[in-house]
Amino acid sequence: MDTETLRQKLEQLTGNKTGIKQFGRQQSASLFGAGQEAQEQSVIYEGSLWVPLYESEGRVTALWIEKKGLSPIELQLAQFAAENYAAVLKASGFKEEGEKEARQLSAWLNTQLELDDDAGEIPDDITLKSRLFTDMIPFLLISENTHGSEIAYRPLLKLVRSYFDSSALLIPLQEKEWLILTRKELLTGTEDKDELEESDDEELLAQACMGLHELIASEWVGVFHVSVSSSIIPVKGLAGVITLLRETISLGRIFQVGEYIHLPWGLQLERLVNSIPDGRRRQLLGQFGDYTAVLAEKEMLLTLETFFQMDCNVSETAKKLYIHRNTLLYRLDKIKQETGADVRSFGDAAIMKLTMLLYKVTKRK
Repeated sequence: MDTETLRQKLEQLTGNKTGIKQFGRQQSASLFGAGQEAQEQSVIYEGSLWVPLYESEGRVTALWIEKKGLSPIELQLAQFAAENYAAVLKASGFKEEGEKEARQLSAWLNTQLELDDDAGEIPDDITLKSRLFTDMIPFLLISENTHGSEIAYRPLLKLVRSYFDSSALLIPLQEKEWLILTRKELLTGTEDKDELEESDDEELLAQACMGLHELIASEWVGVFHVSVSSSIIPVKGLAGVITLLRETISLGRIFQVGEYIHLPWGLQLERLVNSIPDGRRRQLLGQFGDYTAVLAEKEMLLTLETFFQMDCNVSETAKKLYIHRNTLLYRLDKIKQETGADVRSFGDAAIMKLTMLLYKVTKRK
């Protein structure tokens, strides 16, 4: 049994929330006596029972169980189970799973990706497999920093776990490309896929992406792109999710220039346009009409992009662009004069949107 399985079983048995957290050196020493002669002891802290599982470089990783509603005997039994597990870990000489195990999984994933085998199941000899049977959310992080030194595994892992928790996994893939896996309930507060509306789920994932990007960008100089997908059981089909996230970031670089958070559900039409052969794309551009003058002008292109982003709402678009409503109407009228397309009409708006995407992928690819 691994640490995550223990946490799940205790949560099922007690009916209370549980979790795993790694403390810094100072708090590890003050709470558990880590690094001192005294043995590390379980403690009651912030309304929960905390049982130290293992220590690495003065940092204690502990399992917590919410105390509320548990009888003294129930709390003692849960404490006994966790402390017994911790004793077994110490007797076996356990050390926290780290870079070696992550790179073992990475090697297997890269082989699957090269073979285009997106649905393969992770083999039993992969050490991290036991931690991949729970509902998890995958993030893909890619750095474009070509001049700076490579980001080391341990500092990035520490940063990722400070944002999520100590159960988060960091898998290095290609150079300057990392897969991050974290438990779904850390973001959504629930493991039940049907409990949240899809739109709410997507909003939470988008916010998590933005927070992760902001944290990493504040630590290292350079350009970073982040993508995320809905939750998965990683033990099977993980390579397919990586393929999706790589494609999403690639599309984002083409169609969302200047943006660094790229979401699969926000690039569906772009994915369709990108799949059209180059010759056919150019042919379609010619059939739709010559909108080059408008699309080549940065101000007009930004106006159209924002207009479509705001669902063709004039007032909201003007607010987003920080311009007067009449200024926006003037620009839309100018676009109509130069192209013949009134983007306030659904049909013309659809054609203009498709033309914009064709123009981007054809002229800028």
